[in-house]
Amino acid sequence: MNAVNVVCPICGQLNESLDLEETDGWMECEECGNAVQILKYVRTRRIPCYQMSDCQVLVSLSSGKR
Repeated sequence: MNAVNVVCPICGQLNESLDLEETDGWMECEECGNAVQILKYVRTRRIPCYQMSDCQVLVSLSSGKR
């Protein structure tokens, strides 16, 4: 467990011993009760981006439309 102390960006309260890696950066402030995500601890994921020129479009010939 990687416990860190984080200041709430809304009310300024110090929240102690939080494991933000486990919660993907989410915390609920002990003082104001707001749930916020600390972006420093967010695990990013790569999302592939395709161009239409890289894709082949398949069209059904038996769709019944003429």
